[in-house]
Amino acid sequence: MADCRIVNAGVVTAVNNIKEISNSYKTDGQAFIDALTSAISAMEGETKDALQKFFTTDVQKFVTEDLPNAINGMSELLEANRKNFEDVDLQIANSIAGN
Repeated sequence: MADCRIVNAGVVTAVNNIKEISNSYKTDGQAFIDALTSAISAMEGETKDALQKFFTTDVQKFVTEDLPNAINGMSELLEANRKNFEDVDLQIANSIAGN
């Protein structure tokens, strides 16, 4: 069986960093959509309409919601596992101390 070791402070830092990355993706995703919209603003015709619809219905949700949510989900999973390690460590310490 492999050893298992967690450095709590390092994992807390990683969780916070991943949350910040998720927020950055959301902000940058909206900037991306704004840039695409601006790039086609002078266009006219059905191509512009199709591009605008594609940006707002498919791309925007992915870059401003789906991807940031997936990244945030990873931070939540990591935090839940970190918390489990912390709880088990405390349970073992209490058991050894007779509590």
